[in-house]
Amino acid sequence: MQDITTMPMVWNEPGSGDKNQNPWGKRNGEPEGPPDLDQVFNDLKRRVRGLFGKGPTPPSTSNNLNVQKLILIAFGICIALYLSFGFYTVASYEQGVLTRFGKYERTVNSGLHWLPLFMDDVQRVNTENIKSSRNSGWMLTKDENIILVEMEVQYRVVDAEKYLFNVASPDAVLSQAADSAIRQVIGDSTTDDVLTNKKQQIAEAVKDQLVDILTLYDAGFHIETVNFRDARPPDDVKDAFDDVTKSREDRERLKHQAEAYTNTVLPEAEGAAQKILSEAEGYKERVILDAMGEAQRFNLILPGYLRAPQVTKTRMYMDAMEEVLSKTTKIIVSNSSGNNMIYIPLDKIMENNKVVTSVPNSNMEAR
Repeated sequence: MQDITTMPMVWNEPGSGDKNQNPWGKRNGEPEGPPDLDQVFNDLKRRVRGLFGKGPTPPSTSNNLNVQKLILIAFGICIALYLSFGFYTVASYEQGVLTRFGKYERTVNSGLHWLPLFMDDVQRVNTENIKSSRNSGWMLTKDENIILVEMEVQYRVVDAEKYLFNVASPDAVLSQAADSAIRQVIGDSTTDDVLTNKKQQIAEAVKDQLVDILTLYDAGFHIETVNFRDARPPDDVKDAFDDVTKSREDRERLKHQAEAYTNTVLPEAEGAAQKILSEAEGYKERVILDAMGEAQRFNLILPGYLRAPQVTKTRMYMDAMEEVLSKTTKIIVSNSSGNNMIYIPLDKIMENNKVVTSVPNSNMEAR
């Protein structure tokens, strides 16, 4: 066995094709080093074409230029597609929440915007659409009665960032908060209030309670209204509740009728009372003025009476008789002996005078 160290190093063996070629494929005298990348790429391409039966393709400068152009064109197309796919639009009724690698970046308003793909993402939230959440269930009232209550909460989103990131499943959170507020308010109300005349007040109380709860969550909601849709007792006692409700309605109806009658009668009575008071005041003023006039007239007559008492008496007597006799139609006068009486029918005399006066006028009209 021959020692390996003494074995001759045979570089050129028969069939190698080149006697000056070393084991690494380099000619003797050529600089050693890694092959050129273009050459490796061309060799690889020739071998692939040889596998498909097309034979080796000699390298050429024109092919390299075409490949470079194709690569540049493809790269330019990719850049254009990347830029064009980054444009997005936010509607006027929306807010766009921009995130970068899943983290909140900023909130964008309506309009056309651009973002870098694979880095940023945008979520659009409708901030003008009114949403509704219906809540219903059997609830216990303050007086320990079970009632089926159904309410509807109308709300909208006012802050898209808080809506998306402050709570998980914000719509479900609002529904649960509304159910809690309804149960709390119904638990503080009586059955009569829930079934009859205080539904609006209960709805307002539920809204206030819900706003207080959502303020703690800061979920970006705004509660528009809370509508009381229905309230009814269990079917087993529904007839009894209906009778009670009908009795209350009758009581309210009669109460309203009584109030209407009161509102009608009281103004009339007050008007009549005011009329009587006004007439009394007028009568009072008239009597006072008449008395003052009589007193003034007496003061005027007094000096004349003191100068000629008999003449004044006669004059006053004649004035009184004139006033009295002017209101009667029959006059009876007795003589001094007292046996004969004279009857003067003034009414008949006045009627005869009217007839006599009317006859000549009619004759003249006939002529």
